[in-house]
Amino acid sequence: MQTVIRLTAAAAALAALAACEDQGAAPGPVSGSEGGVPYGTYTLVGFGKEAVPTRDASLRLQPGTISGKGPCNTYTATNAATLPDIRISVMNWTDIPCGAHKGFEGRFFDALTQAQQAQWQGGVLKIIGPTYMTLERTGN
Repeated sequence: MQTVIRLTAAAAALAALAACEDQGAAPGPVSGSEGGVPYGTYTLVGFGKEAVPTRDASLRLQPGTISGKGPCNTYTATNAATLPDIRISVMNWTDIPCGAHKGFEGRFFDALTQAQQAQWQGGVLKIIGPTYMTLERTGN
């Protein structure tokens, strides 16, 4: 008899826990950092020595991935290295015609695929490779 009562109590406890769990909850923002570089979303503000006044390119750092958008297309990339090192092994992007922004977006994607390191200093992220990019943090 005690076994039946214990099993019934255990089943009721499991049912209560399952009812409390939100099955439809979206995963929260990724927090934390890797190699001293905070995960999150960044906006491109400098490309080499030139400023980027339009602020229409972004980068999102997450564990093992880099994603974001250029002026016209979105992209996702796999970082095969551990931050602060960067080694893009695969990069895919949409192929929407880009008009006047085509040259800039092509340079941005090219610089990402050749990136070698990320530096976080003074609230600014620098992505360093043959060309360096300066980004400001804009979100989690």
